[in-house]
Amino acid sequence: MSAAATTPAGQGLAQLRREMARAPYHAFLEPEALTADSATGLVTIGLKAKPEFRRAYDSEDWHGGVIAALIDITAHAAVAVVTGDVAPTIDLRIDYVSAASGDLIATGTMIKAGRSIGRSDVAVRDAKNKIVALGRGTFSTLSTPRQS
Repeated sequence: MSAAATTPAGQGLAQLRREMARAPYHAFLEPEALTADSATGLVTIGLKAKPEFRRAYDSEDWHGGVIAALIDITAHAAVAVVTGDVAPTIDLRIDYVSAASGDLIATGTMIKAGRSIGRSDVAVRDAKNKIVALGRGTFSTLSTPRQS
């Protein structure tokens, strides 16, 4: 993201969607930015279940790596909508609370956006609103040159 942190909330969601569309990995995952508030750093990102996301051919449960990617994307977005810039991941911590199946919704909350690091928390819920994973991400908020 490259706009100033003062991006109006409605434009914050549109900008987040544009930035998410830039990543080739996202073309495979197909996460959907549902909400983004640049004033509070609260974002919501949905991820629809796909057969490729299952942990095994004979299971409906999600593979943990896909959930980790959703947490990373959501945690990054919570920081980036506030700072108005990309924020490379420094550290990512995940607690898998329960097996996940069906579509997932991740809610990220920016905890801190300082001069050098940003931190955010994420809760991932299933279609029944049950928490299936919790995560915390730490991101660099130092200016990062963008490659074309």
